[in-house]
Amino acid sequence: MITLTSANQFVRNAFVLFLLCGSCLTANMAAAAASDGNALLRQCTEAIKIMEGIADPDSIDFAQAGRCMGEVDGFAGASAFYEKRPGAPRAICFPEDGITIGQSVRVVEKYLREHPQELHESSTVLLFGAFLSSYPCPR
Repeated sequence: MITLTSANQFVRNAFVLFLLCGSCLTANMAAAAASDGNALLRQCTEAIKIMEGIADPDSIDFAQAGRCMGEVDGFAGASAFYEKRPGAPRAICFPEDGITIGQSVRVVEKYLREHPQELHESSTVLLFGAFLSSYPCPR
């Protein structure tokens, strides 16, 4: 038997579940939107401001800069690790002594500025393009 109290509890629980699902969908949509070239360019522009000290620290979005640095460094590290595996096909050939995070961010930011027609692509595709164009393996 359903009482008024249990019905109210059911409606309250259903509403909370609805809010949670909605916030998860919104967060996933925001994350997907933030992983294209437009977002990556904004993020890397902030990172370069920090590296070059060209902006007032109060005007820099450190979270955006951190996202760029993390994504760029993660991609470069994963690529370097993969390509050192025996027998792995090589497309990107980083310098023997490696590259710094600052150098990586500058390579990516330059590529994004020079290829605005590709900014709708995912950040992973664009990172691959940036490093491939800067560090191609000899054929």
